[in-house]
Amino acid sequence: MLELLALVSLGSLRLGRLVTAGDDASADSTPGISVSVAVPKPAAGFDVSDLHLQPFLRLLEERAEEAAPEPEPPTPTLEELGAQELATATPPAGVAFGEDERWIAVNLTTQRAVAFIGAQPVRVALVTTGMPGWETPTGDFRVHVRVENETMDSRGAGIPIDSPEGYYVENVLYTQYFYGAASLHYNYWRAQSYFGNIPSSHGCVGMGYSDAKFFWDFADIGTRVVVYE
Repeated sequence: MLELLALVSLGSLRLGRLVTAGDDASADSTPGISVSVAVPKPAAGFDVSDLHLQPFLRLLEERAEEAAPEPEPPTPTLEELGAQELATATPPAGVAFGEDERWIAVNLTTQRAVAFIGAQPVRVALVTTGMPGWETPTGDFRVHVRVENETMDSRGAGIPIDSPEGYYVENVLYTQYFYGAASLHYNYWRAQSYFGNIPSSHGCVGMGYSDAKFFWDFADIGTRVVVYE
C-alpha cells in the first residue's frame, strides 16, 4: 500500500510539472483575457519529488534489509579441515617404521587417516570407517589389490543386495584393499558431516575425493596400513 501511495504521489508531482513548468503566463491566453500562472521554482539542486518520497524510500530499504537473509560463512572442505590438523599429527605409539617409509595410519577413534613418510605426516584425511557390527579390522596390513574404478556390491561381503544391509554402488574410485574386503576408497554417497565423525561403512575406510586421490597416488602395492584405536 505504501509503495502504491508513493508511486501515485510521484506521478502527480511529475504531471503537475509537465502542465505548469516553464509555461509562459500569456502564451495560451485567450485574446482579451489575462491569465496569470504562478510556477514554483525549486532551489538549484533541490527536487521536490525526492523530498516527498524520501520517507517511503527509506521504509522500503529498511524492509529489504530485514528480508535479506544473513550470508552463511563458507564451509571448509574436507581437504582444508585435514590441512588444519597436519602440523599436530603424530605416528601412533609403539609403531615402528623406516626413516623414509611411506605408510598409512588409520585411527578408528578419531576417524582420521594419516599418510606418513617416516615420522613426517604429509596428509590428514577425515574418514568414515566401519559402523558397529561392521568394524574396520585393526592391525598392521599391506595394500594387496588396487582398483582405480569399480562397482562394489554387498554380495562380496556375503550380504544379499536386496537385504536391508545390501548395497550396489558404481564408480567407486581409488580403491586400495588392505585386508579382505576392507579398503581405502572414495566415498561419494555420504554427506560431508559423516567424515571425521560417524563410522558408517561395512568395514572400509571411506574418504572424500581429493583425499582418496592423494592416498591413491601416495601408496602402492605393499604399502603398509596400520589400523588402530
